[in-house]
Amino acid sequence: MKKVLILIMAICTINSYSQEEEEKKKTKFATKIIQNSVAGFSPVFFGSFETNKNFDITFYSVFWTNTSFGTLESGSDQLLETGIGLGFKLAGGKLFLNPGVGFAHGKFFSTVGGTKVGEAVIPNTYTHYHDNIFDVEAYIAYYKSLRNREDISTRDLFLFWAAPGINVSDRLVLGGFFEELAFMGLEDDDINKNIQVYRFLGGSIKLKMDNGIAFRFSAGANLVTDVGASDEFYKVSAFIPL
Repeated sequence: MKKVLILIMAICTINSYSQEEEEKKKTKFATKIIQNSVAGFSPVFFGSFETNKNFDITFYSVFWTNTSFGTLESGSDQLLETGIGLGFKLAGGKLFLNPGVGFAHGKFFSTVGGTKVGEAVIPNTYTHYHDNIFDVEAYIAYYKSLRNREDISTRDLFLFWAAPGINVSDRLVLGGFFEELAFMGLEDDDINKNIQVYRFLGGSIKLKMDNGIAFRFSAGANLVTDVGASDEFYKVSAFIPL
């Protein structure tokens, strides 16, 4: 009888462990560390929950840590971006489409005094396509200020980047890189309504490591700027699943 009880307990333990492993597979979490020659250092966190539907529930946070954002005199407070979306796996898992909506927190999008939670709303979409030949990533977002008052000025922000590439090997992807950042709808009579911060165009090298880790370095020319950004750019990023 004692041996039977020990066997039953062992089976239950194994079954419980298997269930825990199965539960772990239903959630994913990753971080992406970015350094941009204009925007500075920005760690990003991603997560997702699997559902029994044809989509996952996704969430993210971006910590814009450019030091000038935090200076009280000329900066605009540290900017935090948080959001949620839906992740669709299409084309046999080769295509991932992730539309979402985020919110910006701080005082980056208006002249309002002090940190504001939910200062801007951010409709956005991320997509990537991977097969034996192509490796393509792209992202687009519009930051719409929510602080509409007569005694302050507001501004919106448009961001788009794309990194199309070709798989040279299982470890190496070579391709191009394009990124555009612009302030839109500025409420100031002394300046233009729209200001091009930068428009990057160059090449990109992506290294694919074990366990889903990826490293990308991009560099090239800054085609257009209204704020005096350098005529060359670099951007480096490391994607690390946890």
